[in-house]
Amino acid sequence: MKFQKIKIISLVICSIFCGITSFAQEAKNPFKVNLSEDGKTYIKFGMNLQIWGRYTDLNPGSKIGENVVDNTYDLVIRRLRLQAMGMLTDKVYFHLQLGQNNINFQQNSGPSNAPLSIFDAIGEYHFSDKLHIGGGLTAWGAGTTRYSAQSSSSQLTVDAPIYQQNINTSATFGNRNLSIYAKGFFDKLSYQVAITNPYRTATNNLTLNSTVSTETPRAQYSGILTYAFLEKESNTEPYSKGTYLGTKRIFNLGLGYLTQAKAMWHQDETNPTIIKHDDENILGLDLFYDSPLSLKGDAITLYAAYNNCNYGKNYIRSIATPNPAITDGSLMNGSGNGFIGVGTGNIYYAQAGYLFAKSKDATTKGKTQVYAAGQIADLEALDNPMTMYELGANYYFTGTLGPKVTLGYQNRAIFDKAITGKNPQSDRKSMVVLQMQVSF
Repeated sequence: MKFQKIKIISLVICSIFCGITSFAQEAKNPFKVNLSEDGKTYIKFGMNLQIWGRYTDLNPGSKIGENVVDNTYDLVIRRLRLQAMGMLTDKVYFHLQLGQNNINFQQNSGPSNAPLSIFDAIGEYHFSDKLHIGGGLTAWGAGTTRYSAQSSSSQLTVDAPIYQQNINTSATFGNRNLSIYAKGFFDKLSYQVAITNPYRTATNNLTLNSTVSTETPRAQYSGILTYAFLEKESNTEPYSKGTYLGTKRIFNLGLGYLTQAKAMWHQDETNPTIIKHDDENILGLDLFYDSPLSLKGDAITLYAAYNNCNYGKNYIRSIATPNPAITDGSLMNGSGNGFIGVGTGNIYYAQAGYLFAKSKDATTKGKTQVYAAGQIADLEALDNPMTMYELGANYYFTGTLGPKVTLGYQNRAIFDKAITGKNPQSDRKSMVVLQMQVSF
């Protein structure tokens, strides 16, 4: 009897899968299933896999196992995304995304130590183009600038500007929270606002300098206004594209904010038994431009961002994506490939990309794109601003967003811990990444 039940369930699953596959193959997009004849209701599937081969000059004092080493090679599954989304009715939208980040040799139990996690799970109701309301686990309340939530499959650089995703002290997986949100368009002005139920921080690092409080967090509020001078971008998903490869003419100006009361704390200088609290307040301003340059297929992508960040006295955070090593804690930067990318102060970022014209050989579909990017973090805890810059190139196998290979070089500043006063820069280190992306 048990075997018969299993057999029946298996046949039902196979029948459903075959029916969906057959239905999808009839459509122009093989990964989209139309639920209505006009295609206004649908379910769409997607996948993105990014594999890194990497060489890293490690920060001083970094350890792999029990050994202090200067550099290392590693293989990383930087991102894995499996998603389904769509309009179930003319008013109801859903988005489900599973995946994992940063699977490398530090996970001693192998891939079984990194199961698929829920990245996005939302339901959304569309009253009109002016008002969509939704909720769930989402990046709609991620931060204050464009790449607080970035489409990983279309990013210009080998990796996203991670500091924009780490500005939010309560987020999990870099930029996703349990939130309710509203979004919409008023002509060329788009908006998004969110109220987030923040995650509670478990690690207590209470010192004289500001750190994230472990107390029950208060609500977090965020929003971004964007004005489109040229074509409007879709607001179906929170993830902004890093490049359009010249298929659109986009020129956007964005202004964002994020605030959370008493998100931070520190000890009183005169009496360490007294705890003082600080609010988290972030302001963001950015510009994005993407446009073809001629009928030959060449195109340009430009982006610039400014963030004013207030987390309280001397707050800093190191970014290491993903970290190939551990440390004894003696360095400001932390271990591996970490650099101080977030903190109280002003942060500047810019990137530029150039897509070469189409090949004269009509049989060649591939396109090449070169880029440069840089970040300056002028933080109150540092003796001089932290600088990080990147250079690289993308090759798109089909000439469109999707399968590509990227070669990227990154150079970052290293800081020492000061006994008194601000922390000085002591060195610079580099990292080289060869990335293979497979996506649809």
